[in-house]
Amino acid sequence: MMLDLLGGFGEKGRTSLAVCSGKDRILLDVGIKVGASGADYYPALNGSVADIDALFVSHAHEDHIGALSWLLSRGYAGPIFMTAETRDEAPATLAGYAEPEDFRRFPFPEDRLELFEPGDTLNSGNFTIRTGRSGHVVGGVWFAVDDGESRVAYSADVVPDSNVFVMDTIPHCDLLVLDASYGA
Repeated sequence: MMLDLLGGFGEKGRTSLAVCSGKDRILLDVGIKVGASGADYYPALNGSVADIDALFVSHAHEDHIGALSWLLSRGYAGPIFMTAETRDEAPATLAGYAEPEDFRRFPFPEDRLELFEPGDTLNSGNFTIRTGRSGHVVGGVWFAVDDGESRVAYSADVVPDSNVFVMDTIPHCDLLVLDASYGA
């Protein structure tokens, strides 16, 4: 398994992580960087988006979903996995943070969504993706991606000690990637 850090690491915003194994490639989050412009506003996604099999969105904050219309404008045609709560909040986030022309041409794609509940296990190619609540927002989740040989777990804005939201235990993994910009 190989990971490409496309943004959000060593910076606040544009969180995005590509996970590759063999011919399979998925994207975890597709955020923007508030206050940036040009290429720095979007994930550092090199090359074509045609090789991305699926997009998994952790929650509807701009630094995790704000570049969705941009990704669609570049030809992403695969499924988009998210919780119902993320689906409900995402259109307003995109309206506020997507480039107006991208958002006009590529509005929130309701017909392409694959909804899941935290705790569900999902599949894409040779990947098995477990999900659980992240403790950050309603509908916010972590992903544990397994290719049969190794497992990487990713949680966006992880809050294990929230007094409001539950965080499910992240399963054993070979690599843990946390977006903890709001953590204690």
